[in-house]
Amino acid sequence: MSKLFQYIGAYMTKWLAIATLMGMGGGLSAVALNLSIQYVTERSYFLPLWIAPMIGGLLVSILYLWDRRPAGFGTDKYIDAVNNRKSLSFKVFLTKLAATAITIGLRGSGGVEGPMLVMGGSLADGISKIRKARIYLTEEDQRILTICGAAGAIGAIFRSPVGGGIFVVEILYRSSLHYGDLFPAMLSSTMGFVIYSMLANANPLFTIPDYLPNVLNVPSFVLAGIVAGIASIVFMTVFRHTQEFFKKIPYYKLHPMMGGVATGFILLFLPDVAGTGTSVIQEMIYKVFPIGILVLLVIGKILATSFTVASGGSGGLVIPALFIGAASGNVMAALVANGDSGLYASLVITGMAASLASIANVPIAAAIMLVEMVGLRLGVPATLGSIIGYAIGHSQVIYGVTSPDHWQFKEMIAWRKNDINKKGH
Repeated sequence: MSKLFQYIGAYMTKWLAIATLMGMGGGLSAVALNLSIQYVTERSYFLPLWIAPMIGGLLVSILYLWDRRPAGFGTDKYIDAVNNRKSLSFKVFLTKLAATAITIGLRGSGGVEGPMLVMGGSLADGISKIRKARIYLTEEDQRILTICGAAGAIGAIFRSPVGGGIFVVEILYRSSLHYGDLFPAMLSSTMGFVIYSMLANANPLFTIPDYLPNVLNVPSFVLAGIVAGIASIVFMTVFRHTQEFFKKIPYYKLHPMMGGVATGFILLFLPDVAGTGTSVIQEMIYKVFPIGILVLLVIGKILATSFTVASGGSGGLVIPALFIGAASGNVMAALVANGDSGLYASLVITGMAASLASIANVPIAAAIMLVEMVGLRLGVPATLGSIIGYAIGHSQVIYGVTSPDHWQFKEMIAWRKNDINKKGH
C-alpha cells in the first residue's frame, strides 16, 4: 500500500508540475496568436477586402519556401505527432504563428484551433531540448507533453478550461478517451485559461440573452441539430474535393495565393465570411437573419474556408464549423422562434454544437466547450446538438485525410489501443 501511495504521489507531483508549465506555455501561445492576428488586421485595413486574401496567400507562399510544415489546418500534424510518437519541431511554432496571422489577418477564412494544436504541441519539443529535463522524460512522457501543450493553447483560445483538455484527447481517437492522456490535458487546459485570463479578455467567447430552455422546444433543437449536421457533411465534402483539386494543380508553392484569389472573389459578394466570423456568429445569437441570406452565408463560408485552408493557407476548421452551425440554427429560429430572443440563442447554440461534433467527431468536447463558451443555461441545447451532430457526421473523416499516415489511420488507432491495454491503463 505504501508503494502505491508513493507511486500516486510521484505521478501527481510530476504531472502537476509539467502540466502547469505546459499550460502556461499554451496560454501564452494563445495570447501571441490573437495579438499577431490583430496586428496584421489593423495594418491591412487600407487594402480592399477582395485583394487582401490574395496578398496573404502570396506572403504565406513565400514563407513556405523556408518551412512548408505550417500549411493547412495543422490538426493532422498534431494527431500524427501524438499517435506516432513524433516531435513537432519548435521551429514550427514561429512559422505557424506567422502563417496564421497572415492568413486570417488578411481576411482569409479560417479558425484558430489547428494552429493552436500545432503551436501548443511544439512546446514539447522546446522542453525536450533542455538537457536536464530530457533525463526525466520517457518517450511516453514526451507524447503526453505534446498533448498538454496543445491543451493549454486550446483551453485558452476558446476560454474553455475543461472542454479544451477533452478536445485535444478526444480528437486523437475517434471512439475512445484515454484517461492517462485526459487528466494531464485538463490540468494544462485549465492553467492555459488562467494565464490567458491574466493577460487578455477572459469573458466567454460569446454572450447570450437570459433564457432557460423549455421542454416544448426540444423538437426544434433536434431539427436545428439535424440541419446543422447535414450542412457540416456538405462542408466536409466540399473541403475534401477542394483539397483534391489543389493536389492536381502544379506549382504547389503558389497554391495559397491561388486560394486567396478565389477567397477574394467570394468576399466581393459576401464580406461577412472573411476571417474567423465570430462577430457574425454573435449577431446570429441575438437576431434572426433572412433565410436567403443565411443560405448564402453558409455557402460562402464553406467555399471561402475551403479555398483558404485546403489550398495551404494556415487556419483551423472549428470556428468555421461554429459559423456554419450558427447559421443553420438561425434558419430554424427564423421558422419557429416567433420573436423569442432566448429561443434564437438556443437554436443557434444547438447548431454550433452539432456542427462542431459532426466535423471534428468530438461529441463530449463539443457539448462542454459550447457550455463554457456561452454559459450553463444553454447546456440542454448544446448537449442535444452535439449528440445529433455526431450521430449524423461520425462516419465522415476530415482530420487525418491529409496526414502522411492517412492510409494507416485506422491501424494507428488500433495500435494505440493495444499499447494502452498492454500497460494496463
